[in-house]
Amino acid sequence: MIYIKKWLENYGELFPIADSQIDFFDKIGKEFSSPVKFVSLECGTASLAQELLMHNFDVTATDSFKEFIDLIKIKSANSEPKIKSFNLFPQDIGRYLGKNFYNIIYFGDYRVVFMRDKIYISKLMMDAKAMLTDGGYLIFDLINFTKFDFSNDEIQLPKKTSSRATLHSWITKDKENVTYLLNQQVETSNGKIIDEVKDEPITPISLESFQKFAKELGFSSFNFYADYKMNPLTADSEKIVCVLKK
Repeated sequence: MIYIKKWLENYGELFPIADSQIDFFDKIGKEFSSPVKFVSLECGTASLAQELLMHNFDVTATDSFKEFIDLIKIKSANSEPKIKSFNLFPQDIGRYLGKNFYNIIYFGDYRVVFMRDKIYISKLMMDAKAMLTDGGYLIFDLINFTKFDFSNDEIQLPKKTSSRATLHSWITKDKENVTYLLNQQVETSNGKIIDEVKDEPITPISLESFQKFAKELGFSSFNFYADYKMNPLTADSEKIVCVLKK
């Protein structure tokens, strides 16, 4: 999903922005004075950031991959206003971005699993809470890992498809070290296989862990939905939209 040097051109279409996603952020953005100060962590191609910029959001985007940040700068070279973009790892945002300043912080495309350890995720949540204004939101887009049987040696994740490519993802278990490893391949429409994510350690964090961290860190509320239309979460939901309020 994230080691995109070989399939950068396919990333945006495999992780598209839905109208319901824009509507979701517009709705919660109305709780704040304009312009809404928005941070997109591990922003990828920054499609969401670009859309919200046109909705009068003040947008900051970060990504641990310089390729994405370079792409943002190229796209916005001749446009105003610009997205403020930084090549940062998620665990470093508290060192470089302001405190009590942002209204919404968003971590999308379930890339939080690449932080590798629940301790790092908890620290990220603590740093993000300090960066938020009162009543601000921290939002995660997650895979609903609860629906998968992790006693199996291999767990197939749902495919993501576009007109030009299909992303195949599966998790294996390193039993000796009790770690989970992600593998991903992109198959293009002409049959080419781009195999770039191999045995990458991840943290398939559960809904229960997010609830525990949110409570311990003192978020005033935390809600979980099946999608950006805020439909109820069920055991069979493919994803989780995690909404934490400071």
